[in-house]
Amino acid sequence: MSEPPDRGRFAATPLPLWYRVPDGFHPIDLDEDSEERLEQTAQALARVYPSATREQLVATTLGFELTLAKAASAGVVFFSSFVLRTEEDEPVAGICQLSVAERPPGDPNLYPLNVLEAAAPPEQGVHQGIVELPGGPAAVTVAGHETSVPGVLFGVEGNVSSLVRTVTFQMAVPRSREAVTIFFATEDLEHDDEFLELATVFAAGVSFTQPPKPPSEEEVAAAERIQGDVRATFG
Repeated sequence: MSEPPDRGRFAATPLPLWYRVPDGFHPIDLDEDSEERLEQTAQALARVYPSATREQLVATTLGFELTLAKAASAGVVFFSSFVLRTEEDEPVAGICQLSVAERPPGDPNLYPLNVLEAAAPPEQGVHQGIVELPGGPAAVTVAGHETSVPGVLFGVEGNVSSLVRTVTFQMAVPRSREAVTIFFATEDLEHDDEFLELATVFAAGVSFTQPPKPPSEEEVAAAERIQGDVRATFG
């Protein structure tokens, strides 16, 4: 169970926000010294890609650190990669981030509806809806699209294109002018059901009051109900 993150530029007190980190997640410590994190990232990349040149490792490591810095300045309070296995023992990998931002004034229960109404009309293949999470109602967007990543992050020229599946949950923080966004992304397009289930379980574990340890029977039952609601909404 996480500790409440600092509000940073929003207030001097910790934000009343808790979330459970499932097994298979590998969070990045955003408060860690950047030089130490750079060294650890370079070492990890060298183990995964032993044939990579020093220039490729340096470019990728610096690019990753720049991405983290931008994310933190934009309100990200949790960033993690994950690698899980399905019941068929097949891996599902991706990233997860949780961010906090100021929201317009108004009823927090209407925030998800306002988010969807303010968004551009969804493109083909983009699905939107509202689901009831333990932390409150959330606007949910499930999308599949092609994204372009600067090749310098991989030590190559030009851009690298990748097909990505994303799931985004957005909900208001009660009694606050802030909102929380939960974002999941994966390049694994073969395990949509497992990916959507994982994102839903994580979102259902986000709370604005300190939950019990371990999860109560009511919390487990609520997560199962929400998974059913999401499946019914998004297929």
